[in-house]
Amino acid sequence: SFLDPKGRGGSTGYDNAVALPAAADADELAKENTKDTTALKGSIVFSVAKANNSTGEIAGVFESIQPSDTDLGSKAPKDVKVTGLWYGQLKK
Repeated sequence: SFLDPKGRGGSTGYDNAVALPAAADADELAKENTKDTTALKGSIVFSVAKANNSTGEIAGVFESIQPSDTDLGSKAPKDVKVTGLWYGQLKK
């Protein structure tokens, strides 16, 4: 299971995110201590820019919009836009 820098994880690690365990049950820390590992939805679009039938090479660009990290549910995600180039070679 993944452990964040605070030592919390979905199934292992500490059950709170504070250095003083006596304060772990404080209401203002409930959001920090409640772990949420739910996968969030994003989207991606691939566009083909070039294709070469003789070599099987294909290339293009992509654009992805995906949610950022939520610190195991304690923060609201922000939309992250990632763009780039992709390449592939197809074989029979």
